[in-house]
Amino acid sequence: MDVSIERSIVSIVNNTKAHRDAFAIPELIKILKNQLQTPLDDEASRSEITLNFVDTAAKALLVSPIYSDTLMREFYRSAIDVAEAHGVPRQLILEDLLFQSLKRSSEGETFKRKKQKDVRRRILQAALTEFSDKGYHASTIDSIAERADIAKGTVYRYFKTKESIFTALKEDTMSEFVELARKDLANQEDVLTIIESVIKMYLSFFEQNSSFFKVIIQEHKDFGREFSEKFIQELILALPGLKRRCWKASRSGRLKQMNYFTVFYGIIGFLNGVIQKWLSEGAEKSMSAEIDTVREVLFYGFAIPPSKASNVNPLKVIS
Repeated sequence: MDVSIERSIVSIVNNTKAHRDAFAIPELIKILKNQLQTPLDDEASRSEITLNFVDTAAKALLVSPIYSDTLMREFYRSAIDVAEAHGVPRQLILEDLLFQSLKRSSEGETFKRKKQKDVRRRILQAALTEFSDKGYHASTIDSIAERADIAKGTVYRYFKTKESIFTALKEDTMSEFVELARKDLANQEDVLTIIESVIKMYLSFFEQNSSFFKVIIQEHKDFGREFSEKFIQELILALPGLKRRCWKASRSGRLKQMNYFTVFYGIIGFLNGVIQKWLSEGAEKSMSAEIDTVREVLFYGFAIPPSKASNVNPLKVIS
């Protein structure tokens, strides 16, 4: 299709007001008539012109404020009538338009889902900022909608209550972290490497999402436990060979023989304590500085065996 014609189609759609949407169709059909009145070799060429025209116009209408099912139905009917009047068999154009419409419907659904996902993300981001600034109880649906620059009614279409927004924030964050862990740990074979990766990943994720976790932990005391349990369950599902790897490491003498569920719960519990300390101190310093200490304590403990105690300077204290 000629670029100037495509621009004319888009211009008509974009310049039509919502309350005058019906007037767009006659203007669009004029363009199709002019194209079909040009001398052509055969009906196949006229059919192709019609299909190209309908495809371009329908895409423009789909993303415009004037779009409606009624408008599209009338547009299709008018285009088919004009094509038939210019020698294109109705059955031929109907079949081609049906396949074209089905393809566009799929593309339209993809566009619609993307738009819905973007709106949902804006609402959740605005809610998180509101909760961080004002606290959960002082925040309202109105203030969240205003911060997101979205109508309050739109917020209610996605979330019925403020509590449902809060729940969505928790679930999305847990899902994001679990997916991150799956991708990073799926190909790891060594258990100690997996545990070390978990330590770094867990602390880093909390640090990167500190504003969220400060709000969540303040308002929902059980969230730390919920997050830990969800993560461990999903980690075990994501790494079905984890038990085998622990058994293999114990057989080789790298790990003691013990209940690995207990070990993982203990590790996450210890990390939660480190995070709680970090949050209580204002979450200003990076938690990466804690990784060496955490790894040392979890892997080797903090007590010095009596057999080695005599070699340690009792006056040397590390804070």
